[in-house]
Amino acid sequence: MKKIFSYILLSFTLLMLVACGKPDSQKAFEKGFKETMAEIDKKMNEGNNEAAKMMGKILQKATYVINKVEENGNVSELDVTIKAVNLTKYLTEFMISLKPLVESNMGEEAFTKATVNYFSDLSKKDLDYTETNVKIYMEKINGEWKVKNTDDILIGIFGGLEEFVGIPHN
Repeated sequence: MKKIFSYILLSFTLLMLVACGKPDSQKAFEKGFKETMAEIDKKMNEGNNEAAKMMGKILQKATYVINKVEENGNVSELDVTIKAVNLTKYLTEFMISLKPLVESNMGEEAFTKATVNYFSDLSKKDLDYTETNVKIYMEKINGEWKVKNTDDILIGIFGGLEEFVGIPHN
C-alpha cells in the first residue's frame, strides 16, 4: 500500500511540474489558438455553403509549434511556427480549373458544383503544407494576456494568404 501511495504521489508531483512549466503567455496563446480554430470552423460551417464547409475542414489541419517564449513583465514575445495547408497552391489550381467554365459563361449553379467537387476531392488528398514562422507579441492587460498581432497568426493558419485575412496591400 505504501508503495502504491508513493507512485501516486510521485506521479502527481511530476504532473504539477509539467503543468507549471509553461509561461502564462504561452498558455494564453495556446488557449487563444484553439478558440480561433473553433471560431473559424463555426464560421465556415454556417449556412448551406458546402464549399465553405470543405474549406473549413482543410483549415482545421493547421497546427503550431512554439519554438521560444520570452516573457518579461507585462510583455511577451513568442516565436511560433504555424504549419497549414498550402492554400496558395490549391487556390491557384482551382482558379485555373475554373477558367474554361468562366469562358463559357457558367451559371452560379455550375460554379457551386465545380467548387464543391474541387474542395471535396482536395480534402481526400495528401496535401502540401507550408510553414510560417511568426513572432507573436503579447501584452498583459487587466491580468489577461492578449495577442497584439492577431493578423499574423491568421495568415499562418490560412497558409500565407493575406487576402483571407483582409490586410490592406501596400
